[in-house]
Amino acid sequence: MESYGHSSHSTSPKFPIVKDKLLLLLLSLAVLGAILQITVGGVVRVTGSGDGCPDWPTCYGQWIPPLDQQTIDKLWTGSPTAVPRPHNVILEYSHRSIGTLLGLTIVAAVVRLWLRHRSESVVAWLASAELGLIAIVGMLGGLVVLSDLDPAIRTTHLFLAEIAVCLGVLALVAASHSRNGSIGKSSRWIWGRVSNEHRSALNISAAAAILSLIALLSGSYAVWKEAGAVCTSWPLCGPDIIPKSSLAWIHMSHRLLSLASVIAVLIAGHRVWRLPNTSKTLRAAALGSAILIFAQMLMGAANPWTTFSVWARAGHLSLATVVWIDMVLLVALILRPVSRHDQHLIQTDSAQSETTG
Repeated sequence: MESYGHSSHSTSPKFPIVKDKLLLLLLSLAVLGAILQITVGGVVRVTGSGDGCPDWPTCYGQWIPPLDQQTIDKLWTGSPTAVPRPHNVILEYSHRSIGTLLGLTIVAAVVRLWLRHRSESVVAWLASAELGLIAIVGMLGGLVVLSDLDPAIRTTHLFLAEIAVCLGVLALVAASHSRNGSIGKSSRWIWGRVSNEHRSALNISAAAAILSLIALLSGSYAVWKEAGAVCTSWPLCGPDIIPKSSLAWIHMSHRLLSLASVIAVLIAGHRVWRLPNTSKTLRAAALGSAILIFAQMLMGAANPWTTFSVWARAGHLSLATVVWIDMVLLVALILRPVSRHDQHLIQTDSAQSETTG
């Protein structure tokens, strides 16, 4: 398999991947669908709707769930004090339905890649890996529903979902961008090659991406350990500088990791913004990193400020995911800085000039 930093050296296909609008649409929908899936999952978590459907893969033994309270009361076999409400059922069923549609979208993209763009092995394997990971995430989600799993297992579930989004972004960038035609000397990186003048920014961006993911997971772990609402003030946990309980330590550890990720993301965005010979897409992603990280910081502060309202808690996870994706996008675009669309237009114009000449 070719490295992520290189395009295929085989003869250009008659139907270039960048001209396959349906495939690019499917890959884009896969990324957006994964973000929506994680966001709705966050809403399910903060509204206590995880038991909205007590079984899996069906909901109350049915493929179409009951939506009236009387039927739910009749079919519910758990504690009488924990009977779900119709909105709990709708949220949990929507979460599952989005996951199913997401899986089907990725299946369609993978099939199209292997049938029509087999020479684009990087894109094909990334999408295939994304599909396999989404299947694992779905099965692990079923285990979360069927059993009271440890917070570490639930965090692993979210971690794999975030990695699936990462693979989706990498596949989309690999399909729409190339390394061929980039300016200057390059050298090998962890995966693929990078321009020497961009190497430092790439390293910082990769570190910032990892930090943002760790901060995201630490927040979810804190929630599942019931430490999410322990600190009712911001930025400190009450009047004490040093936390007084183990739950407060878990919560404050998340805030400290978040602070580190904020600093790292701002530095990475600034370094990328100042890079020479970059595309408009990369500069937009660099600018977006600063806007998103400030929005994420405010959303985190809004949790204690609003007494941990549902919209603030769900929005916090959703924005954290978008920040993570933006940092992955920075890394991918540094490795593949050349737009295939622009490259294709230049090649087409050149061929037409030679023909008319």
